[in-house]
Amino acid sequence: MGVKSYTQNMSKRPQYRWRTWLRGHLPWALVDLFPKGTKDCGDHEWFRFDHNTDLCYHCEVGERPHRHTPIDWDSDLWRELTRRADEGDEHYQRLIRQMRREEAEVQHAA
Repeated sequence: MGVKSYTQNMSKRPQYRWRTWLRGHLPWALVDLFPKGTKDCGDHEWFRFDHNTDLCYHCEVGERPHRHTPIDWDSDLWRELTRRADEGDEHYQRLIRQMRREEAEVQHAA
């Protein structure tokens, strides 16, 4: 994950991006040396923590009820996942099945 570009108002640049970048590039054994920030980062970027909760990548303050984000079936990410699954990678095959199942559940609930 790259560091976001903030050109609109550099005086209010969100906190903790450098820490997040380091965590994404260091060996896993070292990530605890760079814990999440304890204060509000100012611009949350979300990941799904569990079935009901989204958390911010950058700070401990960022938590919200899970909000579904529709899959962009034409995205480079989706094409890469599909390519790896087609090559026989079981991890990617399971991930794609889970993503399709969750997308179908959301569509059915709507």
